[in-house]
Amino acid sequence: AVVSTQSTGTMAMIFGIQLLSTLVIGLFMTKIFSNYSYSLLIFRSLWFCVPPVTEYLGEFSQAYKDHMKKKSRNNDKKEPLEDFTIPRDSNLKIRSNRIISYAQIKLLPHGDEIDMAILMSLSSLLIYIVTEVSIYLKYTPVTDLHLSYIWSMLVLLFCTKFLCYMFKVYIQLGGGERSLCALSSFLFVVFALFVSMANKNSIDFGIEEGYGEFVSEFMKFANSTKMIKSAAHQDPLPSVKAFKGFLIILSGFIGALLTFPSFRYGSLTSQLLLGEASLPQDENKEKKEEGIKDKLVQVLVHFNLIAPLFVLVCWCKPLVQDHFMNEFAVSEKSFNFLRIAFIAITMLVRVFSIKLYTQAHLNTAKRYLRQLKREAGRVDHKTVQQKIAYTFQYSSVIVLQILTPALIVLQLCLILFSLQNTPDVMPDVAPANTILAGVTDIMPDVVSRSDVTVFQGMRAVLTKNFMASVLSYVVWWIVSVNAGVSMMSTCYHHVSEQV
Repeated sequence: AVVSTQSTGTMAMIFGIQLLSTLVIGLFMTKIFSNYSYSLLIFRSLWFCVPPVTEYLGEFSQAYKDHMKKKSRNNDKKEPLEDFTIPRDSNLKIRSNRIISYAQIKLLPHGDEIDMAILMSLSSLLIYIVTEVSIYLKYTPVTDLHLSYIWSMLVLLFCTKFLCYMFKVYIQLGGGERSLCALSSFLFVVFALFVSMANKNSIDFGIEEGYGEFVSEFMKFANSTKMIKSAAHQDPLPSVKAFKGFLIILSGFIGALLTFPSFRYGSLTSQLLLGEASLPQDENKEKKEEGIKDKLVQVLVHFNLIAPLFVLVCWCKPLVQDHFMNEFAVSEKSFNFLRIAFIAITMLVRVFSIKLYTQAHLNTAKRYLRQLKREAGRVDHKTVQQKIAYTFQYSSVIVLQILTPALIVLQLCLILFSLQNTPDVMPDVAPANTILAGVTDIMPDVVSRSDVTVFQGMRAVLTKNFMASVLSYVVWWIVSVNAGVSMMSTCYHHVSEQV
């Protein structure tokens, strides 16, 4: 009974603050979600082009005018002509509306996904901050069991699900999209193969050392567990090269998922560099204010484009790690903290500047009309209407394509922060062990001592260095894929616009 009371008290001490903060933050954020749309944080005050009505487009078509005159001469009901074309060089003027309410965002096909992504991310961040502050103030013991991990995993699963959904859509389209997905996956597999063959002294994530600890702990766990004792003598785990092969395949899949979002991000960056983020209300402002704003936008866009390239060299030992540790006498733990902090800041700047990229996409409707004026021939009026309407409808997809990779990297950075603060060796009387003992005493029919032993062994297998090395590689790979494809897309669109 004494052990049960002590274990229950330890459970309340460890998970009490985390559970309380989870309930309070979850209820608070859900209450806000029921009365306010988080997507308004992104879309509010943005301007979108309204598709022109058929009657207005008919003014540029002689066939439409003749049809209406014939109906008027015969005293028939004036029904608009459904099929007619207009000259491409018509001087079309479309109206722009400002997004001010959630009723306008309801028209977007993926507005709920944007709300859910922001809701889960904010909840995860707040719970992580509460957990780390409680550990710092010693209200919560240092342990490797955090509820913030669960929230981070939920955000990762949600973002990955959306990327897989978009990848499936591109595959089903066929044609160039499917070929580009296959080609990008193959090229990223080749690139990941070269990265895995790199010398430790040039770029190192600690995968070999971390996997070695994983194998060692797994063998101890296998030898101490009767159900897999025979498998332990057969060397059940693959070698380091086989594990790197798995990471290479995973890298190709991640590259295929991020190809189109990164390509789209690069095209929007090119439009911003050409000044395509101007708003209609900017015309009434002074030129001095517009010039200052344009310069700030250019600085922000260049930072989002160039900063990920500096992230890539953060794991390059000769250029960054050795230089900081030798010249500035920075410890390895401090350097890892600064590296993760720089990545997190880079992604946060990208998230907070998402309104600029969304407005640049919404302005593509006007770019489409300017492109039509430079072409000869005629175009169907429905094509013009659908193109302008599609620009607004697709804006939710653009937001998620920019938001999800950044949220994935941010959540991985939070997990890496927690791993950095976790001690290498847990105390002999670990809080988690006391929790498991308390669960066994409270529910002996549900959880047995053997189950507790298996769970403790599985916790020991996933060592801190192994998880940190794998997550560091995944973060580096996501940033490198996003930065590389975005840079090439920006250069391609920039040159094509100049031509």
